Amino acid sequence: MKSYLALTWKELKTQKITATLILIAVIMSTIITTVVGQSIGILQSMRIEQAASLNGNRYVTFHQLSREQAQKLHEDDRVYDVGDTVFVGSTTLGNSSLNLYLREYHDNALAMYPAISKIKEGHLPEKASEIALSEDSLRYLGLNAAVGDTVSLDMRVSVMDGSLPEFEYCGKFILTGILESSYIGYSTGTVEGIVGNGTAEKLLPEEYLLYSTDFKTHDKKNFQSIVYDLAKNLDVEDRYIQYNWILLDAVGISYDETSNSDAGAGFSFMTVACVLVGLLVLFAAGLVIYNILKISITKRIKEYGTLRAIGGERGQIYRLVSLQLLILCGISIPIGLVLGTLAAKATLIAATGVLNPDIFMANSVSELNEAISAASAVKFPMLLASIAVTLLFALMAAFPAARYASRVSPTVAMSGQSVKIKRRRKRNHKIYNFEAYYARLNLKRGRGRTLLTILSLVMSITVFVALQSFTGLLDASSSIQDMYFSDYAVTNETSGIPAEAISTLEANDTVKDISTVRLSVFTPGAGDELPFETDLSVQSHETFQLVNIDDGLLEIYAPNLSDQDKQALNNGTGCLVKNPIPFSYGDTPVEHTELSIGDTIQLGSRALRVIGIIDTPITINNEGFTNGVQLIVNEEIYCSLMQDDTYSEIYLTLQDGVDTNSFESILDDWCSKYPGAHWLSYLESSNEMAESFEQIKMLCWVLIIFIGIIGILNIINTVYSNIHTRVNEIGMQRAIGMSAASLYKTFLWEGAYYAIFASVIGAVLGYVCCIFVGAAKTDALQLVAVPVIAIIEATVVSVAACLLATAIPLHSIAKMNIVETIENIE
Repeated sequence: MKSYLALTWKELKTQKITATLILIAVIMSTIITTVVGQSIGILQSMRIEQAASLNGNRYVTFHQLSREQAQKLHEDDRVYDVGDTVFVGSTTLGNSSLNLYLREYHDNALAMYPAISKIKEGHLPEKASEIALSEDSLRYLGLNAAVGDTVSLDMRVSVMDGSLPEFEYCGKFILTGILESSYIGYSTGTVEGIVGNGTAEKLLPEEYLLYSTDFKTHDKKNFQSIVYDLAKNLDVEDRYIQYNWILLDAVGISYDETSNSDAGAGFSFMTVACVLVGLLVLFAAGLVIYNILKISITKRIKEYGTLRAIGGERGQIYRLVSLQLLILCGISIPIGLVLGTLAAKATLIAATGVLNPDIFMANSVSELNEAISAASAVKFPMLLASIAVTLLFALMAAFPAARYASRVSPTVAMSGQSVKIKRRRKRNHKIYNFEAYYARLNLKRGRGRTLLTILSLVMSITVFVALQSFTGLLDASSSIQDMYFSDYAVTNETSGIPAEAISTLEANDTVKDISTVRLSVFTPGAGDELPFETDLSVQSHETFQLVNIDDGLLEIYAPNLSDQDKQALNNGTGCLVKNPIPFSYGDTPVEHTELSIGDTIQLGSRALRVIGIIDTPITINNEGFTNGVQLIVNEEIYCSLMQDDTYSEIYLTLQDGVDTNSFESILDDWCSKYPGAHWLSYLESSNEMAESFEQIKMLCWVLIIFIGIIGILNIINTVYSNIHTRVNEIGMQRAIGMSAASLYKTFLWEGAYYAIFASVIGAVLGYVCCIFVGAAKTDALQLVAVPVIAIIEATVVSVAACLLATAIPLHSIAKMNIVETIENIE
């Protein structure tokens, strides 16, 4: 005797169209999980490559090492990619805010910094006193030098702890190579130059011949403990340890200095955003499967009632429905895996083949494609995970439908569904559009089916909106771009910038916004006298700094300041404080000044209460923070205490689409009127970092479009199956006199209603997802800008897909004989 499970295959053969729709849904779901799974690795690899190209392919650097200490670090088997650099000196690049840093690279150290070592002409220096400079360095220095010329530079070099006086010398170098300009260092006011091995030993006294050693650790999990142990063994102080936070965050290595990082956070909004987007994709696919199964089972409920009447148990009905899905999954999942793997490789090659391979340390597009092909090789664990996830969500989607089928009452199922129409009150009103009215009645009549269809569409729209916002999280350069907040910085450290000069720039139509800084630095321990009286005394090694910034910069440096505290700052009763950076010699902490919120400081005749402590020091001209106490006060107090209302530095942001060459000519003329004024553009730096992200962005958009196409196919699948299961109903409507045109309009109105309702709900849920994605960037849950364009795109595409999915099956059904549609089984 055959098993009752043999009925499964017979049902599938009689439900060819429904089975095909489920097959398509599972294939689409498998393709999505496969593409995402295969792409995660390459996206992460590209993000790591971007981070390495921006700030060096290193995890950490130990500074101020002797030759013996550096050698010991090379010999430690816990580290790899160890490279030494020696700081040969720095010089100011003409009348700019930039400094040229010359370094001598040993071993493979230069390979860790691909952005600064691209030769445009000549070759890299190999011997002592040979040098390679970038095009922009030569331009700022005013040198019209060619390869082979001798270049003289006035250099200065110092040690980080200040224990030795600054050493100055005039170095003569042979220019062996001209490097391509790299603007990434503009964010910190530096441009890199390369000298040949032996230069430092030839030009520097032995006490200034100190090494900076870059390295990575084999063990990423215990990275921090290894660094601390190495520092202890080599006697390296914490202040000489520099973490490459950009690469560490990209790799996901936890380290102690994570104030601006997401890597070491206990609760990661980044993780929440990733999980949220992943679940949205899977739920969107799962809902399509559930919707089709539910419609299919509802249609064949009489057959399940008959099985229950002849002795079928609930467990047997469960197994019957589940086995149908397993058979379909067994056919569709392998197909989805193959198509998903091919699609993943095709999208990766297509996305990366149109952009500059230099960005990711490849010499050609073919080399980049080979690297991507290797990185995107089929990962069997990912394929197994794709199978497991797809099967799990398919079974989860089938469970409610199987439960519904197993719990059906035999008598109710066999007698047919009885529909009770409840009217709360009878209303008479004019029907202006019968088809639209009838479509609304149809939606209300099948509330469960309507809800499922709309929910399926909602998930697809939400995924599309959320993915567009999610793309920005992969940009490793965002933390560098946060270091500056304008297009240009104009500085005058000597005589300052008069207020009337700023008015001239504000009147320029090309200038969108101007922010201002006033800064005065005093070193009482070195004999500087303050031009006002104060009861605040600082340590002899500390500076006393008075600062005034405008409201725009206040939002950047103190974003969480309350309205009450802002009022206190503006009316002159409060001030902000940046405390000195504490440090120690060996195990002995150095005494330092420490102010707290609520303390009172006397400045002249004013008593100011400390209303907040800021973490980031305010500096000008891209100079580092001279350790000490910074007091941020309002404009009136600063100008009265200093008897000076000039600005130290201003920041200019231009309107979109401005001709920068023309504006820079205007800026040159403007600076010439104020001796000592000079400007620096951050636009090239922004463009270079944007280009470094363009490759990843392109790949993400290809994936978004691909997933969007899958979402559209799911929408079509859902709406098509919804119409297909109502063939009998359509036949009855045609039999009682409904014209084909009226039938079209009715179902098109249904499709439009589905799309409109789903678009509204999907836009709201998509925005909620964007809030979580935004929190992953700022590590704080707050409102973000509404993604209007993404919502409009999703709405238009959804409406079009719904109308298309409605029109296509109706076209074939309308051509069917009325009797055939009424008698139609499948």
